[in-house]
Amino acid sequence: MCWKAVFIARDFAAALIAAFGLLCAGAQAADLPDGKGKELILRACTGCHKAEEIAVYRFTREEYRGIVYRMGDRGAQATRAELDVIADYLFENFPKVEDATKINVNRATAQEIASGLALTSEEAEAVVKYRERHGDFHAWGDLLIIYGVDGKKIAAAKDKISF
Repeated sequence: MCWKAVFIARDFAAALIAAFGLLCAGAQAADLPDGKGKELILRACTGCHKAEEIAVYRFTREEYRGIVYRMGDRGAQATRAELDVIADYLFENFPKVEDATKINVNRATAQEIASGLALTSEEAEAVVKYRERHGDFHAWGDLLIIYGVDGKKIAAAKDKISF
Protein backbone atom coordinates (compact mmCIF):
# COMPACT_ATOMS: atom_id res chain seq x y z
CA MET A 1 0.00 0.00 0.00
CA CYS A 2 1.34 3.41 -0.86
CA TRP A 3 1.94 5.99 1.89
CA LYS A 4 -0.25 8.55 0.16
CA ALA A 5 -3.27 6.20 0.40
CA VAL A 6 -2.55 5.63 4.12
CA PHE A 7 -2.54 9.39 4.81
CA ILE A 8 -5.74 9.93 2.83
CA ALA A 9 -7.48 7.08 4.68
CA ARG A 10 -6.26 8.44 8.04
CA ASP A 11 -7.45 11.97 7.26
CA PHE A 12 -10.82 10.67 6.06
CA ALA A 13 -11.27 8.62 9.26
CA ALA A 14 -10.37 11.63 11.43
CA ALA A 15 -12.87 13.82 9.56
CA LEU A 16 -15.56 11.17 9.90
CA ILE A 17 -14.96 10.84 13.66
CA ALA A 18 -15.06 14.63 14.11
CA ALA A 19 -18.31 14.91 12.14
CA PHE A 20 -19.87 12.10 14.20
CA GLY A 21 -18.84 13.87 17.40
CA LEU A 22 -20.51 17.09 16.25
CA LEU A 23 -23.68 15.21 15.35
CA CYS A 24 -23.75 13.55 18.77
CA ALA A 25 -23.17 16.84 20.57
CA GLY A 26 -26.02 18.38 18.58
CA ALA A 27 -28.30 15.50 19.47
CA GLN A 28 -27.42 15.86 23.17
CA ALA A 29 -28.12 19.57 23.14
CA ALA A 30 -31.50 18.94 21.49
CA ASP A 31 -32.47 16.51 24.28
CA LEU A 32 -32.49 19.24 26.92
CA PRO A 33 -35.06 22.04 27.02
CA ASP A 34 -33.84 25.60 26.59
CA GLY A 35 -33.34 27.64 29.70
CA LYS A 36 -30.83 29.17 32.06
CA GLY A 37 -28.48 26.33 32.94
CA LYS A 38 -28.64 24.30 29.74
CA GLU A 39 -25.29 25.55 28.46
CA LEU A 40 -23.72 24.93 31.87
CA ILE A 41 -24.94 21.33 31.82
CA LEU A 42 -23.61 20.82 28.31
CA ARG A 43 -20.25 22.22 29.40
CA ALA A 44 -19.89 20.73 32.88
CA CYS A 45 -21.94 17.51 32.87
CA THR A 46 -22.02 15.91 29.44
CA GLY A 47 -18.36 14.94 29.61
CA CYS A 48 -19.47 12.12 31.92
CA HIS A 49 -23.26 11.98 31.44
CA LYS A 50 -25.39 11.79 28.30
CA ALA A 51 -28.04 14.51 28.03
CA GLU A 52 -30.79 12.00 27.34
CA GLU A 53 -29.86 10.20 30.58
CA ILE A 54 -29.94 13.42 32.59
CA ALA A 55 -33.50 14.04 31.40
CA VAL A 56 -34.72 10.72 32.83
CA TYR A 57 -34.04 11.48 36.50
CA ARG A 58 -36.58 13.17 38.78
CA PHE A 59 -35.54 14.70 42.09
CA THR A 60 -36.50 17.50 44.46
CA ARG A 61 -34.58 20.78 44.34
CA GLU A 62 -32.61 19.77 47.46
CA GLU A 63 -31.79 16.35 46.02
CA TYR A 64 -30.57 17.91 42.75
CA ARG A 65 -28.47 20.40 44.70
CA GLY A 66 -26.83 17.58 46.70
CA ILE A 67 -26.14 15.61 43.54
CA VAL A 68 -24.58 18.48 41.59
CA TYR A 69 -22.46 19.53 44.59
CA ARG A 70 -21.13 15.95 44.75
CA MET A 71 -20.34 16.15 41.03
CA GLY A 72 -18.52 19.43 41.68
CA ASP A 73 -16.48 17.73 44.39
CA ARG A 74 -15.67 14.95 41.91
CA GLY A 75 -14.31 17.36 39.32
CA ALA A 76 -17.20 18.86 37.34
CA GLN A 77 -15.90 22.11 35.90
CA ALA A 78 -18.34 24.56 37.48
CA THR A 79 -18.32 27.10 40.28
CA ARG A 80 -20.63 26.76 43.28
CA ALA A 81 -22.91 29.45 41.79
CA GLU A 82 -23.00 27.57 38.47
CA LEU A 83 -23.84 24.34 40.30
CA ASP A 84 -26.79 26.14 41.91
CA VAL A 85 -27.97 27.25 38.46
CA ILE A 86 -27.65 23.67 37.18
CA ALA A 87 -29.65 22.30 40.14
CA ASP A 88 -32.38 24.92 39.60
CA TYR A 89 -32.52 24.16 35.86
CA LEU A 90 -32.82 20.42 36.50
CA PHE A 91 -35.55 20.89 39.10
CA GLU A 92 -37.56 23.26 36.92
CA ASN A 93 -37.36 21.02 33.86
CA PHE A 94 -37.32 17.56 35.45
CA PRO A 95 -39.09 17.84 38.84
CA LYS A 96 -39.96 14.95 41.09
CA VAL A 97 -43.71 14.42 40.92
CA GLU A 98 -45.37 12.62 43.78
CA ASP A 99 -47.76 9.86 42.77
CA ALA A 100 -50.86 10.23 44.94
CA THR A 101 -51.55 6.51 44.66
CA LYS A 102 -48.27 5.63 46.38
CA ILE A 103 -47.06 5.91 49.96
CA ASN A 104 -43.92 8.01 50.38
CA VAL A 105 -42.20 6.04 53.13
CA ASN A 106 -39.84 8.96 53.83
CA ARG A 107 -42.69 11.30 54.80
CA ALA A 108 -45.69 9.16 55.74
CA THR A 109 -46.90 8.64 59.28
CA ALA A 110 -47.01 5.16 60.78
CA GLN A 111 -50.79 5.09 60.29
CA GLU A 112 -50.47 6.01 56.59
CA ILE A 113 -47.79 3.34 56.11
CA ALA A 114 -49.89 0.69 57.87
CA SER A 115 -53.04 1.36 55.86
CA GLY A 116 -51.32 2.00 52.50
CA LEU A 117 -48.94 -0.96 52.59
CA ALA A 118 -51.06 -3.47 54.54
CA LEU A 119 -48.65 -3.60 57.47
CA THR A 120 -49.53 -3.97 61.11
CA SER A 121 -49.32 -0.84 63.25
CA GLU A 122 -46.22 -2.32 64.95
CA GLU A 123 -44.51 -2.89 61.60
CA ALA A 124 -45.36 0.61 60.42
CA GLU A 125 -44.05 2.10 63.66
CA ALA A 126 -40.80 0.13 63.18
CA VAL A 127 -40.47 1.68 59.70
CA VAL A 128 -40.90 5.22 61.09
CA LYS A 129 -38.45 4.61 63.97
CA TYR A 130 -35.86 3.16 61.58
CA ARG A 131 -36.29 6.16 59.24
CA GLU A 132 -35.84 8.59 62.15
CA ARG A 133 -32.62 6.86 63.26
CA HIS A 134 -31.04 6.12 59.86
CA GLY A 135 -32.45 8.66 57.41
CA ASP A 136 -34.44 8.38 54.21
CA PHE A 137 -35.03 5.19 52.27
CA HIS A 138 -33.91 5.10 48.63
CA ALA A 139 -35.27 1.77 47.38
CA TRP A 140 -37.94 -0.63 48.58
CA GLY A 141 -35.22 -3.13 49.43
CA ASP A 142 -34.01 -0.75 52.15
CA LEU A 143 -37.15 -1.66 54.10
CA LEU A 144 -36.25 -5.34 54.14
CA ILE A 145 -33.58 -4.93 56.83
CA ILE A 146 -35.91 -3.46 59.44
CA TYR A 147 -36.32 -5.83 62.35
CA GLY A 148 -39.97 -6.67 62.97
CA VAL A 149 -41.20 -5.90 59.45
CA ASP A 150 -42.38 -8.79 57.28
CA GLY A 151 -40.29 -8.71 54.10
CA LYS A 152 -42.97 -10.59 52.17
CA LYS A 153 -45.45 -7.79 52.86
CA ILE A 154 -42.91 -5.18 51.71
CA ALA A 155 -42.21 -7.14 48.51
CA ALA A 156 -45.93 -7.45 47.85
CA ALA A 157 -46.40 -3.70 48.35
CA LYS A 158 -43.28 -2.53 46.44
CA ASP A 159 -45.36 -0.99 43.63
CA LYS A 160 -47.23 1.14 46.19
CA ILE A 161 -44.02 2.67 47.66
CA SER A 162 -42.43 5.97 46.71
CA PHE A 163 -39.44 7.85 48.15
